[in-house]
Amino acid sequence: MSTTLEFIADHLPRVTADDVVRRFSATTEIRDAQAFAAELQAFVHERVQVVKLPATLEVQTVEQRLAGKAAALRVDTRWVPGATDIQRGRSARLEAFNQPHNLPLPEFARLANKVRQQIYKDIDARRLLALNVGCRGQRLPDWQLDPVKQQLTQVVLQKVEGIDNWTLYRALSEPLEGLGGRTPLEAVTDRPIDDVVKAVLNVLGVHEAERE
Repeated sequence: MSTTLEFIADHLPRVTADDVVRRFSATTEIRDAQAFAAELQAFVHERVQVVKLPATLEVQTVEQRLAGKAAALRVDTRWVPGATDIQRGRSARLEAFNQPHNLPLPEFARLANKVRQQIYKDIDARRLLALNVGCRGQRLPDWQLDPVKQQLTQVVLQKVEGIDNWTLYRALSEPLEGLGGRTPLEAVTDRPIDDVVKAVLNVLGVHEAERE
């Protein structure tokens, strides 16, 4: 007998004398309800044992079910962006790069009242977010001239690794559902920075518990 049917047969509800009287007394003369119940239980058990189920109905372990679901999500070939997709992405990145709020490094250094060398050091130490497109130099979002927004940017930079700066730029500057449709840069002006950082890390798929 298959494992599924074994499980079913062994876990069938017990037929009691009261069940027998309630179900059959109107149509059958029952002399010994207890014996009748025992025979009926044995009969049902025997019938279940002779049933054959397809292999696909066998009881699966949790691991087997999860493995089956994971296999259904896989594709035979990995998606690779085409030339059009790449060109569209480059155009969008260049358009963002040229936005007025993204300042050339010398201009940012002047407004921050720092020498260029210090700005380079801050970028290398992940204290400032810098963007680049090809050989056009680096540009820094001007929100980092605001102490609170610069702190938010620095905390996020320090907590993530292996995520490119353009992804971080979008995560910080685009509305998030977890912040009520506000951008992290807007929300951090009147919400605890830890809450905003958590929302940004969540959208980036970074969980601090996994990094401990």
